[in-house]
This record gives sequence, C-alpha cells and structure tokens, in this order.
Amino acid sequence: MRIMPQIVNLGLYDAALVHKNMFSTKLRKVSLYEIELAVEDGGCSYIGSRKFQISKGCVICAKPGQVRHTDLPYKCYYIHVIIEDEALLSTLNTLPDFYTPSDPAKLEKAFRDLIAEHTFPDRNLGISVEIKLLEILSMLIKDARMNPQNAAQQHRNAEFLRQALDFIDKNYTRSITLDDIAAHVHLSKIYFHNLFAAATGQTPHNYLLSKRISAVKFLLTTTDRPLSEIALESGFSSQSYMAYVFKRETSYTPMQFKKRISLLWDKA
Repeated sequence: MRIMPQIVNLGLYDAALVHKNMFSTKLRKVSLYEIELAVEDGGCSYIGSRKFQISKGCVICAKPGQVRHTDLPYKCYYIHVIIEDEALLSTLNTLPDFYTPSDPAKLEKAFRDLIAEHTFPDRNLGISVEIKLLEILSMLIKDARMNPQNAAQQHRNAEFLRQALDFIDKNYTRSITLDDIAAHVHLSKIYFHNLFAAATGQTPHNYLLSKRISAVKFLLTTTDRPLSEIALESGFSSQSYMAYVFKRETSYTPMQFKKRISLLWDKA
C-alpha cells in the first residue's frame, strides 16, 4: 500500500519580510523535504558545502538531515512535505539539490494551483491537493532524470554507500553506531540513514546486526569457544544481549542453533 506524502506547509516565502536587515538566514538542519521554486533572482543558497546562485525558475530540493542557509534576497514558492513511502523516498533522495527545470513557467503554475487548492479546498476531501502535489513531484522527477547533474548525484550516492558498507564490514566487531558510519562518509545522520535504507532495503542498524549474527553463526559452527567470547568477537556488548538478538532474528538460542547444525551434519 502506497503512503501519500503529507504536506506540512506551503506558500510564497519572501525572506525580506522574515529576516529584516539581515544578509543571510541562520544555519539550520533540514527536518523534512523542502521543495522550492525561486520566483526572482536572488542571493546564494548553501546546502552543506555546496553553493548555488539563485536565479528565477531554479529548483532547490533540500532533504532531511542536510544543513542549509541562504544569502538574501530570496523569494520562492515552497512546499514542506513528509515522505514515508519507500519507493518515493528512494527517488526523491536522488534529486539534485539545485537545478533548472525544463519548463519553469509550467512548474510555477503547478505550484500556484497547489497553493490555491490547499488554501481554498473544495468538497473532494483533499483529493485535488494530493493530485496536484503528485503532479509537481512527477515533474521534478522527470526533469531530474534528464538532468546530467542527477547522474553525478547518483554516482556520489553510490560511492557513499560503498564506503559505508566497507566501513561496516571492517568494523562490525567494534562498538560502532549510526553516528560513526555517517561521519565516516561525511553525511548527516538522517540523510545517510534514508540513503542507505532506500538503496539496500534495510536500515544501517539492521545491516550491522546481520553482519554480527553471521559472525556468531560462523563461530558457533566452526569453534568451541565460550558464548561470552563469541559475543565479544562478533561485536555484541554482552553474551546476554547476543543471545537476545540471536533468538529474535533466528528463532533459536545460540546453543539450539549449534545443536541443529550438528544434527544436520550427522544426517549428511
């Protein structure tokens, strides 16, 4: 079942009205998807270490976990939206942070129509709002797929993922956390978590646990070491925690698993 995007806020944003007598907005971390269409030339937008000169018709797509700020002036149509659908998450995470759409005028009309429908809804229970939002997302995705910047972003994401998997594979026996993995690939924790989940179908934590469970299985079937040693060598903090996770993931206790493997060997 597909989960529809949830609009948190949208409208026309004019930084000059919000940040009077200021040259730049404050640095902040993005908590949801922020999709913006500039309606006039402005200052510069920054996401992480990247800088982009704002021009009329350009699109800015900031993702959860990214850090951003803007040099003024800046005026745009904007949509702040929560995305939970995994397929849509995977696609939106590959959109470039900045790019110029193929038809800015058409996209601007779509933004205005969505804002009008959201502000003055009819009696169709919000269905028109959802349809117009999906139309905008579809336009952005179609443009991004034709944009060479997107291929570069996908290449960067693939490299981030490769580095993360390599780091986990080499360090799963240590007490590493999501913060450690994200820091290793120089991404924010939220952005890395979403990128990893969209690419692999599992969270970084679940992947890390799967590596540790595999190590436990190997040591159970190839050695006679005590469970306390196996737990520490597999990256678990204690024998009891290893036993709990192992039973939860395999439906067997470690010793039940060891016995089961032995019985299978006897029958071979």
